[in-house]
This record gives sequence, structure tokens and C-alpha cells, in this order.
Amino acid sequence: MDVFYIPEATFLESIGQEITFILPYSGARDGTFATLFHKLDLSMGKLGLTSYGISDTTLEEVNLMSAGLNGRGSTVITGWKLIRRQFLALFIKRFHHARRSRKGIIAQVVLPAFFVCLSLIFSLIVPPFNEYPSLELQPWMYDLPQTTFYSNDMPEHAEVSRVVDTLLNNPGFGTRCMGLPCSSAYSDWFTPSVDQSVTDIFDNGNWSMSNPSPSCECSTPERSIMLPDCPPGAGGLPPPQRVQNTTDTLLNLTGRNMSDFLVWFYNQAWHGIVSFLSVANNGILRGNLPMGEDPRHHGISVSNHPLNLTKEQLSYAAMATTSTDVVVSICVIFAMSFIPASFVLFLIQERVSKAKHLQFVSGVNPAVYWFTNFVWDMCNYIVPCIIVILIFLCFQQKAYVSPPNLPALILLLVFYGWAITPMMYPASFIFSVPSTAYVALTCINLFIGINGSIATFIMELFDDDVSDKHNAKLKQVLLIFPHFCLGRGLIDMAKNQAMATLYANRFEDPLSWGMVGKNLLAMTIQGIVMFTFTILLQYKFFSKSMTTEEEDVDVARERQRVYEGKAENDLLKICDLTKVCGLCFGLLGINGAGKTTTFKMLTGDIPVSGGEAFLNGYSIRTEMRHVHQNMGYCPQFDAIDNLLTGREHLEFYARLRGVPEEEVAMVAEWGIQKLGLVKYTNKSAGTYSGGNKRKLSTAMALIGCPPVVFLDEPTTGMDPKARRFLWDCILSVIKEGRSVILTSHSMEECEALCTRMAIMVNGRFKCLGSIQHLKNRFGDGYTVIIRVGGSPPALKPVEDFVLKKFPDSILKEKHHNTLHYQFPYKLGALAKIFSQFTSHQHRLCVEDYSVSQTTLDQVESFAETQTVTFQLVIYIAKL
Repeated sequence: MDVFYIPEATFLESIGQEITFILPYSGARDGTFATLFHKLDLSMGKLGLTSYGISDTTLEEVNLMSAGLNGRGSTVITGWKLIRRQFLALFIKRFHHARRSRKGIIAQVVLPAFFVCLSLIFSLIVPPFNEYPSLELQPWMYDLPQTTFYSNDMPEHAEVSRVVDTLLNNPGFGTRCMGLPCSSAYSDWFTPSVDQSVTDIFDNGNWSMSNPSPSCECSTPERSIMLPDCPPGAGGLPPPQRVQNTTDTLLNLTGRNMSDFLVWFYNQAWHGIVSFLSVANNGILRGNLPMGEDPRHHGISVSNHPLNLTKEQLSYAAMATTSTDVVVSICVIFAMSFIPASFVLFLIQERVSKAKHLQFVSGVNPAVYWFTNFVWDMCNYIVPCIIVILIFLCFQQKAYVSPPNLPALILLLVFYGWAITPMMYPASFIFSVPSTAYVALTCINLFIGINGSIATFIMELFDDDVSDKHNAKLKQVLLIFPHFCLGRGLIDMAKNQAMATLYANRFEDPLSWGMVGKNLLAMTIQGIVMFTFTILLQYKFFSKSMTTEEEDVDVARERQRVYEGKAENDLLKICDLTKVCGLCFGLLGINGAGKTTTFKMLTGDIPVSGGEAFLNGYSIRTEMRHVHQNMGYCPQFDAIDNLLTGREHLEFYARLRGVPEEEVAMVAEWGIQKLGLVKYTNKSAGTYSGGNKRKLSTAMALIGCPPVVFLDEPTTGMDPKARRFLWDCILSVIKEGRSVILTSHSMEECEALCTRMAIMVNGRFKCLGSIQHLKNRFGDGYTVIIRVGGSPPALKPVEDFVLKKFPDSILKEKHHNTLHYQFPYKLGALAKIFSQFTSHQHRLCVEDYSVSQTTLDQVESFAETQTVTFQLVIYIAKL
């Protein structure tokens, strides 16, 4: 009909229940608009029309043409091959993130190596326990110089002369010069000089063997003195002496009364008697050798061996040695506590940013997600583990790197990673700030590992049966913690090596049950149990999942249609979907209507409190995995990894969607080109502006061409060019037979794109229908803008004309040459407006005028029921 009345009209599109035409502006001048709208009013029943409307063209009007997408690839991988591709995609993502994360390198490599080095350096400061060595007894053990004397009372005896010769000359005292070069600082015999007065005493006195020199006076009862009182010359003239080749000073007392010499007794030289007896015995041995034997080749060496330690002494020595290794084990626990805590940072970041949920929406099985992260974390853990083992090898600590002990050390470290890594995973469901989680988990690891190891070690120091019994039970209880298994295992290895050093036959196999065998088994079980527990948490195994208000007639009609089974062919079907909101979900702010909560329920981010929804025939309550495979999702906040580039993001999600590997780069390039990210493709996403991040998030949702696309405010922060392109993409998706569910702050955007929409207030639908239907039912009529010519423009005649012809109109604004009116909606209103203004345009000097139906921005009837400005919540665009 419009073509009959307006031949220049152009068909734009037919989407759902609406047909859109572009009408030439000349129709407003020649009166054809008035004729057209009058005929439409008369023929609405005949044509099957429920309503119609008109909208003025804006600067951002979308050119609604097909813009065929190419983001799927030639085929879609499924089954086990898809699981392998997703595993590879997740692994590549973790690799790109790790190689750009400096904090991760410090926490996982630098800190563990530093603390292990520190502990081993400390262990070198404390000397290891060894048995006391044997002590060779000789006069020189009491330091230099030594003074010795001899007296040859039988010079005529040949045997005595030989003994004296071996003592004095060849080879000298003891065994000091046997096979070794002796001192060259020996001297000939000489007599020390004395004062002349002393010489005169002996030259002029009458001295004999019985009275050889002046006598000393000792302490008496009448006169008490501490030291003898000796006059000059007491003891006689100094005897001849010389320095031996053994560095001794030898005095010749031959012919003197030995009792005349005062000898001081030194009670600290415990081995002095035995040492000098050894010297004498060597002289006797050499003096009685057969003729022709070289005395330098014969000698007697005397050594004192310590007594064996008692059982108590050995136990104390073992514990003292092990105490040093306790410090080593504590430092190892300290070092290895940073690594698993750092693994959780990435997982928390992905959960909080909704990147993990977006990956599930893209088809990733939760089990595959956690298995891939566990494999990556173990591969990542092996690197610092190898570094720690190499450090132990460099320090050559026998308790850890001897051939029997090294396998036990390696297994302890590896199984510790196996157990502690999945034990940290449940924390990713609790914490929301990665740094807080890192500090808390590190402290927990240190507290359990250090306190448990030290407590059991200290209790071993108490030598009583009660303490031993309680300690044994405590050790069994603490085996549930891998931190204790590692620390206690290292202590037991050190203690075992210490006992082997003290007792040659007391070494126990480090891998036996009594040593680290039970620790390894416990950590094996812990790893399996905690990984299973994490999977159950992800599937909400331990979680449990109520709700009414008068409905709008259109909403009630749609509900009844669904209940009666007339929506079986709809791609998305929602049945009584509800979400019970506590105080944390207040109906305040711009998002208070409930649209984001609805998206979260439909995508499985939060549990559904009541009702049901079906996507492509799959229930969101029982078949969420199939639901995820049929949807794309752009969340309200960008779920991106700041360390990955835009291209890496798109390639990652292309792999998750099952795009063949040879086409991944092409599909990613499609997203880059279409969303205008060419200049930023190889830059980290964290450096993107807010608009470019939204472009990237939208491209990620469109990758793989899912049947339903959820877009939560996708154009926020976009420039007009990018926004117009996105509108083209959305329209092309609709025309391909797929559905787009979006939210937006731009009401004009909704008018341009949506075929049906629902307005939600306080979590419930308040109205439902097409854009035109909502305008007609809830709008305030038409907006007429009149621009008057002339200088100055005569506005009064125009105002009088409008008031006369349209008494119900309201003058909203008045400017220099422009009048802005609000006309109420009535049957035939459009025809009357165009007819009157066409007929009187020249008389009133009206240069031009525009007529448009009230936009969604001007529909305010629902805003009164919510304290914040209402928003459009869900727009269902469907072919």
C-alpha cells in the first residue's frame, strides 16, 4: 500500500512481526504522508495491522543490510577431539599468561630458590657431628717451646750410651723426625752466662754433692710464705743446654743432684706422663736395636682413642645433629609454600572477572578446565622443584643427596606438589581479591607445615613413654596435611642419616613405611581427594537451590502461550524463571531492574531459585552443558586476561568453540577486522581502552557463531562507527536464524535492533511486545518539531494555529525559531498532523517540520514503580 501512495518508498527489512520502510522526506511536503496514514487507519483490520509508527532519521541510523558473518569455520569439532582442542587452548592460554607475569616468576622461582639457599648456607655454618678422633700423645701436643732434661749416670755403659745417642742425636726425641724433615734451628751445647757475683759464690765457696748450692727457705709454722725464698745462686750454676732438632730445649744434668732442682707440677697436662714415657721408650727401643739397623726407621707411636658413646650420648648427638636439619626443613617448607599459593591468583582472577564462566559458556567442560589447570600448575611446579633439587646437589648435604636419600627427596617434593596444588583450588571459590588470597594461603601453609614439624620434633626430645605415645598419634593426624608430610619427611631423612653416621648398621631405607613411605601415600591420596572435591564444588554438588504481583496483559498472554505448549519451536523459552534476591541484591542503581541477574541465571553463573528456561530445547537447570554449547555471552564487565593480546583471546575462544586448528587464525582475524581491532591486535588487552575492551568482549561472544548470543550492554564505551558496525553484526545474526538477547543504555539502539522486548522492574516483566506495540500502548503520542522561517521568525501565529487545531498538544520547548510539541496518540492522529501542516505550511512560514512517535526514552509509566530511572532490560531479537 505504501508503494502505491509513495512510489519512492524503499523496503528496508522484515524482522519478526515488523516490516520497516524508508519514506522520502518529500512526502511530508506534498501531502502524501497524510493520505497514506489516513488509508492505513481505515485499513488496519483488513491488513492485519495492530499498530504502526513513524520515526525521524538520526545521525546514527543504522543501515540495516546483511553483513554476512564468517566466524564459525568450515566445520565444528566435537567429541573427544574437541576436548583435546580445548585442553590445548587452555594450556596455551596459561603459557601466554605465565610468560608475561613477572610476579609469578618471583613467587614461583625466585623466592623458593632464595630460601632453600639460605637454609643450606645456614647448615654449613653448624659443623656436622663426628666421633672424636684419636689423639697422638707426644710432648709437642702442648705447644712450643718444650724444655727437657737428662742425666747420664752410667757413661761407661755401652747400652746406656746408645740410648743417650738416639735421644740426643739420631733421630732425636720420639717419632717427630721419623721420615720427616726436622727443624734446622738446632744448636751446639752452651752454658748460659750468669752474673759475676753468682760466679764468685761458687768459686769461693766450699760446695759438695751434699751441699751443692745455697739453700732456699720454705714456708714454716712460724713463717708462712707462698713461694720459696731463694738467695742468689740457689740451685747452682745453669747446666749446659742446647736446642734439639725436634725444637726441644734439652738440659744436661749429668753429675748434678737431681733433688736439688725444683720442679713445678702442672695439673692440666693430663697426657704429659704418657707422652714423655713414650719418648723414653723410643730411646730404649732404638738403643737396643741390632747392629746395622737405622734407628730413624724404628719408633713407637702412642695414641689415645676415646671411649664409645653411651646410648644416651648417641641419642643426644643424633638429635643435636637433626636440629640443624630441622631448620633446613622449615626453610624448605617456607620456600615451597609460596608456589601453590601463587597458583590460585590466576584462578581467582578468572573467576572474579567472569573469564572462567565465559569459558564454560563457550563449551568448556568444568572437569577439562580444572584438569588442564592442574596439569599446567604441575608443569609449572616442576621448574622450581628441579631448581631446589639442584641447589641441594650443589651443597652436597648427605642427608638429602646421597644415593639412597636423593630418590626420597625427589619423591617428597613431587608428591608435595601433587597434593598441595589441588588443596589450594577450593580457595579460588572463596576469595575475591587475589593478593589477599596469596597472603592468607601462604600463612596457612607456613603455620601448618612449620608448627606441625616443630611440635613433633620437640616432643621427641622428651624421653618418656607418654610423650612418645601422644607424639605418634599427632604424627598420624597431621598426615592429612601435605605441608607436614614434606617437613616431617625431611626431618626423618636427616635423623636417619645422623643415626647411620653414629651407628654403621642403623641406616633405614628412606622409602620404607617407617620413614617417608607413609608420607608419600598420604600425599597421593590427598591429591586425588582434593581434586575430586574441587570438581564437586564447581558442579555445585554441595549447594541447594520460591516467590507473586499483578502481571501486565501482554506478559500474561506470553506466559499462557508458553504453558500451553505453543513455544516449542522457539529457540529460547523461559518458564517462570525467577531469582530470589537477598539484601545484597537491592533494587537500586542503574542495574537494579534485574537484567544482569537474569543473564547470570540463563548462563549458569548463579543458581536458579525457581522456574525454568530452555535454550534450543535444553533446560538450564538440568542440561547446562548443552545450553553452553548453544550460546555466546558478552558479560556486563569485560572477562579478559590483561596479559593476553586481542589475537590470543580470539584464537583461544575459537579453539574452545571447536574451530579447526588450520582455520583458527582466519576466524580470529575475522573478529579483529570486523570489530576494528587491527591496530591493537598484538598488544596486551590490559592496555586497551574501555571501548576496545568491549569490542574484544563482543568479538569473543560472536566467535563460533553460537545459535543464541547474550550481549549485556555491548556498546558501552564504543565510538559511533564501532557501534554502527556492531548493529550490523547483530542484524546479520538475526537474519541467519539465530537469536540475540541484549541489554543497552541506548533506547535508540533498542528501537533500531529489537523486534520484541520486555521491560523489567524489580525483577519482573512489566510489559512485553514489539517496539511499536509498546510505543502505542505506553507512549505519550507524537513529538512534533517545527522550524519557522523569517527574520525575525514569527512564532505566535504557529502557536495559535497548533492550539486551535490540536488543543490537546503540549508545548515542551521554545527556542529562537523552533517549537517542540507533544501530541497525544489518537486514531488518525498522524494523518491529521500531516494534512494540517501540509495545507498551512506556506501561510505560517514553516520551513520544515518533523513528526516522530515517542521514543522509548520518553516512556515513563514504569519508572514510577522503581526508585531509579527505569531501563530496558531484555530485548529478544529473533527471526
